[in-house]
Amino acid sequence: MNKILVIGAGPIIVGQACEFDYSGTQACKTLKEEKYHVILLNSNPATIMTDYEIADSIYIEQINKDNLIKIILIEKPNFILPTMGGQTALNCIYDFMNSNFYFPKENILGINKKTLINAESRNSFYNLIKKIGFKCPDSTIINNINNSNFNHKIEFPCVIRPSFTLGGLGSGIAYNKKNFFLIIKNAFSFSNEITIDKSIIGWKEYELELLIDNYYNIIVICCIENLDPVGIHTGDSITLTPSQTLSDKEYENIRDCSFIILKSVGLKGGGANIQFAINPINGDIIIIEMNPRISRSAALASKATGYPIAKISTKLSIGYNLINLLNDITCGNLPASFEPSIDYIVLKFPKFNFEKFNSINYLNTVMKSIGEIMSLGSSFQESFIKAIYSITETETIPSFIKGKYYNNYKFKIIKKILNPNSKRIFYIIDAFRLNFNIKLIFCLSKIDPWFLYYIKEIIDYEKKFYYIINKKKIILKQIDSCSNEFVSPTSYLYSSNYFYNEIRYTINKKILILGSGFNRIGQSIEFDYCCTKAAKFIKKIGFDSIIINCNPETVSTDYDSSSQLFFDPITITYLNNLIYNFKPILIICQLGGQLPLNYLRFNNNKNNNKILGINKINNNICGSKNKFNKILKNINLNIFKNFFSKNINDLIFYSNIINKPIILRPSYIIGGSNINILINNNDLIKYINNFKKKNIFIFLEKFLINAKEFDLDLLVEKGKIIKFFIIEHIENAGIHSGDSMMIYPTFTINKNIKKKIIFYISLICYKLKINGIINFQICFKKKIYIIECNPRSSRTIPFVSKSSKFPMIYNYISIFLGYNIFYKEKINNFYFLKESILPTNKFKIGLLSPEMKSTGETMSIGLTIQECFKKSQNIKSKTIFINTKKIFRYIKYLKNIKNIKTNSFYKKIFFDLHICSYVSKKKKYTCILSNKINNICNNYTYSTNSSIKLFLSSFNKNYYIIRKINNI
Repeated sequence: MNKILVIGAGPIIVGQACEFDYSGTQACKTLKEEKYHVILLNSNPATIMTDYEIADSIYIEQINKDNLIKIILIEKPNFILPTMGGQTALNCIYDFMNSNFYFPKENILGINKKTLINAESRNSFYNLIKKIGFKCPDSTIINNINNSNFNHKIEFPCVIRPSFTLGGLGSGIAYNKKNFFLIIKNAFSFSNEITIDKSIIGWKEYELELLIDNYYNIIVICCIENLDPVGIHTGDSITLTPSQTLSDKEYENIRDCSFIILKSVGLKGGGANIQFAINPINGDIIIIEMNPRISRSAALASKATGYPIAKISTKLSIGYNLINLLNDITCGNLPASFEPSIDYIVLKFPKFNFEKFNSINYLNTVMKSIGEIMSLGSSFQESFIKAIYSITETETIPSFIKGKYYNNYKFKIIKKILNPNSKRIFYIIDAFRLNFNIKLIFCLSKIDPWFLYYIKEIIDYEKKFYYIINKKKIILKQIDSCSNEFVSPTSYLYSSNYFYNEIRYTINKKILILGSGFNRIGQSIEFDYCCTKAAKFIKKIGFDSIIINCNPETVSTDYDSSSQLFFDPITITYLNNLIYNFKPILIICQLGGQLPLNYLRFNNNKNNNKILGINKINNNICGSKNKFNKILKNINLNIFKNFFSKNINDLIFYSNIINKPIILRPSYIIGGSNINILINNNDLIKYINNFKKKNIFIFLEKFLINAKEFDLDLLVEKGKIIKFFIIEHIENAGIHSGDSMMIYPTFTINKNIKKKIIFYISLICYKLKINGIINFQICFKKKIYIIECNPRSSRTIPFVSKSSKFPMIYNYISIFLGYNIFYKEKINNFYFLKESILPTNKFKIGLLSPEMKSTGETMSIGLTIQECFKKSQNIKSKTIFINTKKIFRYIKYLKNIKNIKTNSFYKKIFFDLHICSYVSKKKKYTCILSNKINNICNNYTYSTNSSIKLFLSSFNKNYYIIRKINNI
């Protein structure tokens, strides 16, 4: 049997989210269908891609050249497929190609070294474009920061772009000399080749998604148009397909250009993405860049058109051609060479989390969005309104006008539209409400007047559009990639108010799964993993699984994940309409995070009886910290001194009764939103000043310093615990569980404490008659305290399922459908370490706190905890690092110092949550630092260097735990 090694994308980072998990998962499934033995390298435990059903052999290791070589020596694969793992996989295979390790070049599928350099090196790509007679931005290439030859050539503004990066990492727009040198210095920390482009800010931007086979047959999947002009990263821009302002002549021109570019670059057997800029004044076309792989936009294009891009691309890479392949979504009625045709408008809105970071809300060439939504409608207006519903998770178009003084707000709107930011589209809507004209907004934003005209029409007829959208009987239409020109019995649907219903009913009983919506910090692909596993298992046992979601990045919105898929906002109107049409026997809302639970909380109708697991009363008790603490008090469990404040006066009064530090917790949240620890009265004053509302409904309680924290995931039926897992946090209480490093199984508590914890939890479960998957958070310091209860699956479910090999989601569905599960306990000799990934290269991250800031995670497996840490940090020798309280004060001394000795600082640092630590007390001193640190960025750059790692304690045998603090 032929073996094929697929390289994954690693953890979710800003600029490389779960779009590549979707493409990688589809690639693995396709290769298994073709009878290949699939070997997978990926370090992300949260994705369905690393589930045991997807590949034959799975290596959850860091994605780098060394691990790739180790796997090749063990597994001896015949082929390597690196084009499904984003820029991480491409950089890994590029390092592998440059190494001395022998592997046949022709057996690396989808790309070769020459193609990779031609497409990824901006210098080579621009030279190639000029050679074939097309235009690219006027540019200067520099390979050295000390290069003095380019100073006189620079015209401001200019765009600085490093090569071999993703998501605009290290790029920027320089408007003056000071700004220019700061961006250049930052760019060189990510790449050795920098391009300085002449500015084309304000031009219209388009991108083409293409497929090419080994015989140079090429098709265009779709043309994606950016609503925002050039100057904002395409991942941060609102985009739509099909393009609306592109003339037929211009489309044919860029189509012809893209075909010639693909052939000239030398790409064969795979997917590609080419970005174009068009001058709106004279129609000049400039090629911006090319990605010789399945790109971020490929997931959007695939879900928008219904064309399985990743599946077809995988088949092309192993030798098939487009003419002989059939398109699955049309049930084999059309060949893969048939270009998709769609009869609806698709819009993508990005999702930002600027409120989590101390960063300026400003958009440029560096991608900053965390997730995205996709909406489909029969017109631009319908699609636009549905997109706003999805991104705001409400059924209203938000406005910032209320309570504002008109003249002051008018000037603020002009400033907000002029400077690109995450809320600019909402300020444009407000501007139309205040009777701004289209011409003025076009001058400020450079957004095409065609879009502005229809946005203005929505506002002019606001009440009429609300009436249309909120009809009780919304019809459902198909996504079939052929505009209903051919028979296509697809079950891939969206709602609309136009034409006729296209539902295909089945006689099978149906179970509805509510998806998790867009990715955000705190609610990401961990919940998509749960939804996908549930949908597949429901199909296996003979029911129809129905998923509703609006996230185009995920595996759950793939055409073959469920029996029927709906791309709609997860709001009460759309959910009730779906239930009215399909009448499911069960509704599952415990697997999609906090968003589906809001349906249970706010919906008041008979559908609540169909909800599996949790009921409305328990949801309200567990979600409200005040109600949950009353339950703990009734059972006589340990609780902290606490109060519930309803306004600022209560907050000040109660905060002085409880000895500080205190912790403030809102209710019904995910990702630790707005949770704060107050050390003294100064912190209290800052907290109050940040609140503009007089009424603050918040829960106050005493915060316990230096307490150990644990996560518990349980499977419960009618109050009886069927299975439980205890995961230990490396950090002490005070850092959000999503940001903390976790270890499974636990190592610092004995069996008696574990039994006590389970006894306390079983009392709560019995009292509330809880059902389903539940997550508890517990802290321990001499006594056991229960911090909170989440009546849903948690973000640790994928980590626990893969660490313990216990199919948590399968058992959850089976038990409540009446099936008996027999599970034999497996002896586990390994430790599993989960490490959070923080977006330090995109945002300023200060102290870690109870509010979550990480975007993704990696998993390391070892026989000892030391081995896990060594793998997670990719450390090859016994190197020990210093942990300091004031980091930047010490960085300048680290370059020349080779050996230092210091005290552990254990007593001094517990207030500083950034470096809150856990250390063995067997020794009171540590030897520190024995490596060279290069390319240290200064305080002025927003990006900081990931090569500096802070530790406390060592790999020495006298220490049984190492502590990784943070990437600085």
